[in-house]
Amino acid sequence: MDFSSIIDQSLLIFNKYGYHDTSLELLLDQIQVRPSDFHRDFSGIDDLVEKAFFQLCKESDDMAAEIDMIEKTSLEKLFITTVKSYELQVKYRFIFLDMAHILGRHERIKDRYFELISLRKAQLSHLFVILKNEGIFRDEKVAGTYENLSSQMIMLSDYWPTHNYIIFGNEAYHYQYYGKLIFSMVLPFLTEKGLELYKTILGYK
Repeated sequence: MDFSSIIDQSLLIFNKYGYHDTSLELLLDQIQVRPSDFHRDFSGIDDLVEKAFFQLCKESDDMAAEIDMIEKTSLEKLFITTVKSYELQVKYRFIFLDMAHILGRHERIKDRYFELISLRKAQLSHLFVILKNEGIFRDEKVAGTYENLSSQMIMLSDYWPTHNYIIFGNEAYHYQYYGKLIFSMVLPFLTEKGLELYKTILGYK
């Protein structure tokens, strides 16, 4: 089994048993990989978790680049990106379900995560300016409102898997539902033009 296959198979085990209850012995037994083959690419289970996180980052970057290439309005791209990113989170959900402990244990993951938060916040803030220039968003009624919106969307986006787990369990992850729910946070900021586009995107009549 090669490097990528070990990570992909390991995600199934981490997602099933959780971060704390997945030992190296259990993992190797479940994915049926010999210790010698595992240690060819990974120094241990912590190294595997770090490399899985960085694979998540790469897949997220590739997804965003692909969406950026499609011919859609900025508001449509925001919705598509939200839903697609939540779908990706389901694949790596053990990380989001135990984010605090993983960040506390893995300094490299923590550093990269903070970089991602800063980047996502900057991207959202820039997108909101574009939406305002396109006549989709209203002007801010209070300075800093758009910045607050970006922070709120990022915070909820990273912790919806925990809410889903509490309400629905670990078998069904309703990423489309949560994508629409968090996308609805833009409603108070929409112009009449923006509201009509919002309804079109979600299929409302």
